[in-house]
Amino acid sequence: MQIKKPRSQVDYMLRDTRSELVALSQMADIKANILLSISSVLITIALTQLTKPSMRLPIIILIMFLLFSIVAALLAVTPSMSLSRKQKISTKDSNFNTLFFGHYTSVPYDEYLEHMENVMNDHNRTYEVQVREISFSGQYLKKTKFNYIKYGYFFFLVGVISSVVLYIMGMI
Repeated sequence: MQIKKPRSQVDYMLRDTRSELVALSQMADIKANILLSISSVLITIALTQLTKPSMRLPIIILIMFLLFSIVAALLAVTPSMSLSRKQKISTKDSNFNTLFFGHYTSVPYDEYLEHMENVMNDHNRTYEVQVREISFSGQYLKKTKFNYIKYGYFFFLVGVISSVVLYIMGMI
């Protein structure tokens, strides 16, 4: 990345974009919490109706889909975890993200300090590091949080519609 001359407009654009990503992440968390709350309350209410024979199948279907919805919402707000052993990461790796805590916390402080000193003394690298973080954060939001939320709301909708249709068919 070659920036001819650092400008305040570029700094503002990068700062504004990063702020927007934080706001999107918060929005995803709020949506997941709403989905969790509504699904949990509906399961609680639905369980009280299981004793009615005419309601049993629609309620079971509703609860099943609501559980899928809860799992998707939980996956959206749960930090990514790896069960395998962490690979050794270095600031010299091509995929090292200087501003991502999952990367810089895995590097010894002295190595990170030297890396940051080099980055901050080269405006092209400073901008490149910020652009990499924006790209990484945006991809993470799209591929994980918002994807899980989409599935959560899909399961919620399918569950409600399916149980209503089954209930109406049982009444006929």
